[in-house]
Amino acid sequence: MRHFLFTAWAAGLIAVSIAGAQTVKRKEPAQYAVTERASRVEAPPPGMRLGLRTPREFALAPLSGSEVAVLSEPGPRLRLGVHRSLPPNILSTGAWEVTSEGAPVWRMAIRSPGSTSLRVEFRNFSAGAGSVWLHDGSHFVGPYTGRGLFDGGHFWSGSVASESITIEYQPGPGAPQEGAPPFEIGTIAHQAPRTRGKVSLLDGVAPLPMPSAGTPDPADYCHLDPNCYPEWKSAMPMVGQITFEEAGVEYLCSGSLIGTRDNSFKLYFLTAGHCINTEAAARSLEVYWTYQTSTCGGTPPASRDSSAKSTLGADLIDWGTVDQGDYSLVLLKDIPNNVTFSGWDVSDPPLSTPLTGVHHPAGSWKRISFGERVDDQTVVVENDTAPGNLYLQILWDQGRTEPGSSGSPLFSSPGVIVGTLTYGPYSPDASACQIDPSVDGYARFSNTYQNLTAYLEDQPASQVTPDKAALTFAVSNHSTPPGQTVRLTTQSTQAVTYKLRADATWLQVSTVTGNVSASAPATVIVTIDPTKFDQPGQYSSTISILSGTAAPQFINVTANVTVDQSNIVASITPSQVQQTGGQWSFTIKLAETAGEATQLSTIKVDGNDYSSSIQNWFGTARIPAKGTISAPLSGTGVFPAGTQYFEFWGIDDSGQHWYRTATVSFR
Repeated sequence: MRHFLFTAWAAGLIAVSIAGAQTVKRKEPAQYAVTERASRVEAPPPGMRLGLRTPREFALAPLSGSEVAVLSEPGPRLRLGVHRSLPPNILSTGAWEVTSEGAPVWRMAIRSPGSTSLRVEFRNFSAGAGSVWLHDGSHFVGPYTGRGLFDGGHFWSGSVASESITIEYQPGPGAPQEGAPPFEIGTIAHQAPRTRGKVSLLDGVAPLPMPSAGTPDPADYCHLDPNCYPEWKSAMPMVGQITFEEAGVEYLCSGSLIGTRDNSFKLYFLTAGHCINTEAAARSLEVYWTYQTSTCGGTPPASRDSSAKSTLGADLIDWGTVDQGDYSLVLLKDIPNNVTFSGWDVSDPPLSTPLTGVHHPAGSWKRISFGERVDDQTVVVENDTAPGNLYLQILWDQGRTEPGSSGSPLFSSPGVIVGTLTYGPYSPDASACQIDPSVDGYARFSNTYQNLTAYLEDQPASQVTPDKAALTFAVSNHSTPPGQTVRLTTQSTQAVTYKLRADATWLQVSTVTGNVSASAPATVIVTIDPTKFDQPGQYSSTISILSGTAAPQFINVTANVTVDQSNIVASITPSQVQQTGGQWSFTIKLAETAGEATQLSTIKVDGNDYSSSIQNWFGTARIPAKGTISAPLSGTGVFPAGTQYFEFWGIDDSGQHWYRTATVSFR
């Protein structure tokens, strides 16, 4: 049996003693029934409110073969969409106009054919007192103001369920009413509809469609509606479907609210570590709470668009890899009324204990599965080992799980978590419903608890604050910029332990943990690794500052990477060419490695000029940034024996000239 990453759950007892420590009592679920959020209604954008005509639209081509391939790449998470690059001058298609109310507004539209939903990535966002919305004429997200979400100028918008969206900007008092708007957009997330087919849950999951009018449910046929099990309906408000953006892809998982011992109602959301494991992914998080039927046997929801949602974005608190127990705890911005915080039990349920999972299989509406715990097993999941002592094996009796269920809770009783789903079985010859026996691996909550004790027990903590909320680095031609110093302080007279998490591979901090007090501030040096940047452009990330259960603090870091000189590597293979009867063949390869596009202008072989053959040999004279052009050459005619000397000249887009050589030996 092969395996894929997925979520699951496990049962628990009333109390347990961990590693000889004090007995940890079971935590019961708690209802969250505040009402302040119900009255919050955002004003729609001018275009919707006044019925303005659709603005000029920039239409992308349908998904290319390479973009479709991204959706089908191997991976443990359900791939829902793909990121699409926009041209640098995209904002020039927008235009200013004056509404019937006499107010200026800038508007433009973007179409990505075939998308079921679109999101926009904003950079250098600085709207001040102005407002920015996205809408499709019927539904909108926003307004976004100031420096945008997280006050860093870089964020993903909420989703608009359409293949065409309008972006509107209304300036605040005193702001310019002409020229470009105060933001940049270089990327959109295109959610791709796909028909259900046979998919590999280990070697990669093809994206599956969201249910909508005229399209089939993406979930397999044997899934069960939790509304049909009255004793489990109380667990439904705890579980949400999540979508998020990371590394060129939009992903989908499941998860649940989880309560603290003292019912503080801090907005902690528990999912799998293989789902959310970066601050950037957490900040793009969208949570859908009521994507489910209204009654047993009721009409399935056409889509998740009418579901109650949390406000866009979250912060990553802590996470663990698959070999550490595959857990992730994030802090949401808010939640809708009448959701429920899960309880939890640190006891591992005995073998044969009945257990239940509530989840969103294949990105579909909410379902329920029933099974029991079976013998432990150590499993290799992708390239990671899931140790048997960190996972509960659940044999399903009714219902199944699928990709998209990852991170969902395993309950020992309604609302009491004992695990979160990590992996499950796959057969190339059967659907999920046809696999029998079907066993999933759930990360044990007993292990998760030990890593998240401070948060779940709501232990007191003091906040650690940086003296700089943002850092900017200039990286030119891959040179390493000077490090920058950040001072950490706290109001506590007692020593406070802090942890720093650099949320990008190109970010480095001089220390990852330390102590600070009111009388003893700490100093941290932040540096940049320029070798991690593949292309010129603006890169944004964060340094997270964690101090116990205090609200996390952040330093927003921006790296402006410029390359004004290309670097060409010239090679010829094979390095020794064996001529037989006058026949020969070899390949010239020119690779650009610095990230600056360039033009090949001249080629000489042993002093003879072959520049007129560039187009014929290579098919192009242009070498894209980080790109390669090749000339496979073969024919008749005897080269002089020995080493032959090839010379290449060119000029990059910045106007700088370059020269390279390569040799090949003929025999």
